[in-house]
Amino acid sequence: MAAWIPAAISAVFGIAGSAMGTSSQNKAIENQYKYDLQAWKYSKGRLRADRRHNVDQWRYNVQNEETLGAFKDATNLQDWQYRTQIQQAEYAQQLKQYAKSEQIYNQQLSFNELARSAAVEAEYRKLEEATNELAFQNQDIIIKALQAEGASAVKGQVGRSADKAEQAEFASFGRNQAILAESLISAQADAQGALRKIANDKFGADLAAEANRMLAPDRAIDPPKPLITPRAQYLQPRKLTKMDFGPRPIKGAKADMAAGLLGAASSGLMSIAGALPTGGGSGRGGR
Repeated sequence: MAAWIPAAISAVFGIAGSAMGTSSQNKAIENQYKYDLQAWKYSKGRLRADRRHNVDQWRYNVQNEETLGAFKDATNLQDWQYRTQIQQAEYAQQLKQYAKSEQIYNQQLSFNELARSAAVEAEYRKLEEATNELAFQNQDIIIKALQAEGASAVKGQVGRSADKAEQAEFASFGRNQAILAESLISAQADAQGALRKIANDKFGADLAAEANRMLAPDRAIDPPKPLITPRAQYLQPRKLTKMDFGPRPIKGAKADMAAGLLGAASSGLMSIAGALPTGGGSGRGGR
């Protein structure tokens, strides 16, 4: 048997074994590719589901923030309106009290004036009565003096006795006139004092009415209108890109099956070529 035959057989079996190994390796690569492709699809779906969830969560956050802000705005506005209504009601009540106080004050001043006028009129009437009484008394004194003078003339008194009687009569008349004048001056002084007291009493009564008078109410400053509640800003999830999914799996990217097969075939052919004899040497030896 030629020496190259076993080497050729070995090379053929090597190529066959390599082919069988390559087939098994290709099957493993196919299975790995299917697994990687399915895992890549699942990861891609999970990323999309996570983004949809994040977008929904973002929308819920924005909606909840708006709902809470609107509730706070409505509550603040309602509270502001309530406080404004209370302030307006209190101011209206104060205006009513002030109007009532002014009415009482004016009535008190009118009453004080009426009381003063009545008191003054009473004093003048009293002074007039006293003056009339003194005038009547003065007339009586004058009449009595004239009657006394006439009686002396009827009696025919002359000389010193007549002079003495006349002097006594004039002296009595003068004293009575002085008494009446003093009484008149005293009555007038009493009237002036009473009038001053009446004026002072009225002034005091007016001051008391002024002290009890209510001050005009001032309108309170309106409470500030509530500000709009600021809303928190939420960052919207970004859109997914190809970089998020990563590259699509490539069959055989981890193991280059074609290169392995070509290497095995090349190695078998080189073994066969090395086992074959050269053409010149074989002819000479056979002969």
